[in-house]
Amino acid sequence: MICDICGVRDAMMVVQQVSTSGQKEVHLCLQCAAQRGLSTSNGKIEMSLAGLFDSIAKLRKNQRQCPVCGTNEGDVEKIQRLGCPECYNIFAPKLKSLLEKRGITGSYTGSLPERLTGSNSVLVDRMQLKKKLEQSVAQEEYEKAALYRDRLKALDKCAVGTEIPDTRSSGECSV
Repeated sequence: MICDICGVRDAMMVVQQVSTSGQKEVHLCLQCAAQRGLSTSNGKIEMSLAGLFDSIAKLRKNQRQCPVCGTNEGDVEKIQRLGCPECYNIFAPKLKSLLEKRGITGSYTGSLPERLTGSNSVLVDRMQLKKKLEQSVAQEEYEKAALYRDRLKALDKCAVGTEIPDTRSSGECSV
């Protein structure tokens, strides 16, 4: 677990408050606990728990929150899961930093479900053709650029999930 206060160090203490309204837990590293007057040396907590939980509530109010499911940045980092598809857009910078901490960079290169293979190839081909078109124009290879342009136009006419047309023939999409 990571400390709920600093979000950097590993938590070494768990402070739990139980009341009629529910139960709250705060995970603390030793430095954050010491800054708030908590000590494990004598086995007693020297500070009121209300002050500790108020600081956590203020911290969470400053975090971004998904308007669809209510998940906040702290939840994403703590449980390492998202609440809904919209969370991917809202927490994109946070997700990128979390993945980089684990040494994961770049785009996903794994397998796709069978039902998505056709749609992905058209999208990927479109991006690759667009890149090749830009490179051809930059290098003043206009014949190649024209072929890539025609291929892109043919892809725009095709529905997702169909085979990619051969621009040298009729240019029609085949199913």
